[in-house]
Amino acid sequence: MTRVSRGMRVIGGNLHTAVQTWTRTDTHPVILIGLCHVGETDYYADVARILDTNLDAEILYEGVVREQPPPALTVREQARLAHLDGWGLRRLLEWAAAATGLQLQSRGLTRREHWHNADVTAVDLLRVSGHLRRIDLPDPDDMSWPDGIQARLAARVLRRLLIHGSRWSHLTANRSTRLGIVDWRNINAITQALRIVHDSPVLPPWGAGHLSGMGRLLALNDFTLAHTQWLRAISKQPPTTPDTSTEDKP
Repeated sequence: MTRVSRGMRVIGGNLHTAVQTWTRTDTHPVILIGLCHVGETDYYADVARILDTNLDAEILYEGVVREQPPPALTVREQARLAHLDGWGLRRLLEWAAAATGLQLQSRGLTRREHWHNADVTAVDLLRVSGHLRRIDLPDPDDMSWPDGIQARLAARVLRRLLIHGSRWSHLTANRSTRLGIVDWRNINAITQALRIVHDSPVLPPWGAGHLSGMGRLLALNDFTLAHTQWLRAISKQPPTTPDTSTEDKP
C-alpha cells in the first residue's frame, strides 16, 4: 500500500504544508492542498496561484455548512449549535494571528464562485461529535498587541508554538470529536472527489491535518502519491522578503 505522509512538517525551523498529487491510471489526478489556518500573507498567495493555475480542475473546499433555515432541533441541539459558533479554536486562531502579525486563512484565501463546498453541515457535525470546549477571548479587532521587548518576545514564542504545535493538534481531540471533526469530514470530501475525478482533476484545499486521512482513503481506491510540494506557511522569524516554496519528494 502507498505510504501516506502527513500534511505538514517543520523544515529549517519553519512550518510547511504539503501539496500532494495523487494519481491513478484510469482517471485524472487528485491534488490535496494542505492549509494552515493562520500563515504568512505570501503563503496564501502561493496557494491561490496553484488553485488559479488549474483552471480545468474541480475545487472542493472546506467549510462547515450552516443551513438556513436549520432543520428541526431539540432545545439541547439549539444550544450546542450556538456553542459551535463560538468554538474556542477559531477564536484562538484569531487571537494568535493578531498577536503574531500572521493572517487568517479566511482573509488570506478568497473563495471563488466556481468552487464547491465538500464539507458537512453544522447540525450533522454536532450530532456526531463530542463536546467542543469554548474559549472566550476578546475580539481581535478590538485588541492591540502591546509594544516593547517583552511583548515582542512573547509574540516570537507564540509564533514558535504555532509552528511546532500545529503538527500535533489532532492528538488533543477525544475519539468522538475526532470522528466528526476529522474522520467523517475526510470521508465526505473524498467520496465526493471520487465521483468527479473521472471527468476532471480534483483539488481539495483543506486543513493540512486532514491530508493523512484523505491520503489513506485515496490509497484504498488505487491512487498513488506521485509528488509532494512543500509550501512555507509560517517562518520562525517574520519574513523580510517574499515567501518562496520548496519542493521535496516523500
